[in-house]
Amino acid sequence: MRIVLLGPPGSGKAELSKKIAEAYKIPILTQAGIVDSVAAESSELGRLAADARDASRVSDELLLALLRIQLPKMNLSAGYLLVDMPRDSGQADVLDSMLDELAKPIDLVIKLDVDMDELMERLVGRIQCDHCGAEYNLYVNPPMVDGVCDECGARVRRRPHDYEETISNRLRVYDGQMGPLLQYYDQAGKLHRFDASGAIRPLWKKVKALIDATPSPEVVAPDVSKSEAAGGETSGEPVATKGRKAKGKPAGPKAAKKGVAKKVVAKKVVAKKGEPKKAVKKAAAKKVVAKKKAATRAAVEKVVAKKVAKKVAAKKKVTKKATKKAMTKKLAKKKIVTKKVAKKAVAKKAVAKKAAVAVGRKKVVKKAAAKKVVPKKAATKKATAAKKVAKKKSVAKKAPAKKTVTKKVAKKATKKVAKKATKKVAKKRVRR
Repeated sequence: MRIVLLGPPGSGKAELSKKIAEAYKIPILTQAGIVDSVAAESSELGRLAADARDASRVSDELLLALLRIQLPKMNLSAGYLLVDMPRDSGQADVLDSMLDELAKPIDLVIKLDVDMDELMERLVGRIQCDHCGAEYNLYVNPPMVDGVCDECGARVRRRPHDYEETISNRLRVYDGQMGPLLQYYDQAGKLHRFDASGAIRPLWKKVKALIDATPSPEVVAPDVSKSEAAGGETSGEPVATKGRKAKGKPAGPKAAKKGVAKKVVAKKVVAKKGEPKKAVKKAAAKKVVAKKKAATRAAVEKVVAKKVAKKVAAKKKVTKKATKKAMTKKLAKKKIVTKKVAKKAVAKKAVAKKAAVAVGRKKVVKKAAAKKVVPKKAATKKATAAKKVAKKKSVAKKAPAKKTVTKKVAKKATKKVAKKATKKVAKKRVRR
């Protein structure tokens, strides 16, 4: 089953798309998924996709080019579910041509409608967990504790793009894009609208009933007989000779010539009939469609090539500017380095000169000091010699003085001894 799911932001597309994909085992194709898959590649188109994704501006030409590359690589045998793609009628036309080439056209288009007041309530009240990504709604299913996630206990907050002004702008843009797109699918007889204002369960039952009731159209192979009639050939023998062979008449050279002539006549007759004319018209229409597809493909490829060339040229300019800046910076650095080196050399020379001058001055001062020291040493030597002589003289003077003193002391001592001796003799005499 090949389905397109459309709806405004907050209409419940995410939950419904999961249910459809699980029930019918088909892949979900979104713009973000396709851009991310191409951006992971190391090609020029991958770089373009990564730049567009980072800037949040994926153009129609780039998206269609990515779809043209990615769709043939995917296994879409069971079907697919396009969510919020295409975005406008132009994209839808080109996408239909691409899917027709892959023999996987769209079976039905589901559009979810929600009342504006309820939609604003859903979007404004939407909050999300910072850690696990669980979503809540302040008005419908708030968390058990205000500001705290029920599952992991992390902080729950409102996303910055879920404020009233941004939401109203997004809805205004969405309504402007959806008008021509819904008219395009309505004219093709594929559009089915559902009221998604209530709960998801009744909506899912209605959508499932529609999908089950919609037969998946098989790719019808072209009618060989009609194509042969349009080209002027039959699958077997010539028409004029079939009857004769059935009767059992031999086919000689004359019969072969007659058969060829009848074959030419049969071609002319077949060309005049109505059914071959229809086949010719269908072939012409197919040729026109093929030409249109080739033109759209060429236009997309040209746009992509122009963008790639512009980006390459811009990169070259940037690289040239960067190289120029780098060269100027290097030259400036070299000049600064040479100036610094020159300044350092001049400073070293000045320091060396000052050091040389200081060394010369020190030498002169040392020589002068040495000259002063020599007479000082001679004077000190003379002074020491004079001191020694004076000491000797004083010692010589003190020596006779000491001798006289000793003589006097000796005389006194002799006198004392003589007196004591006389006193002792006198006492002895008196005793006797």
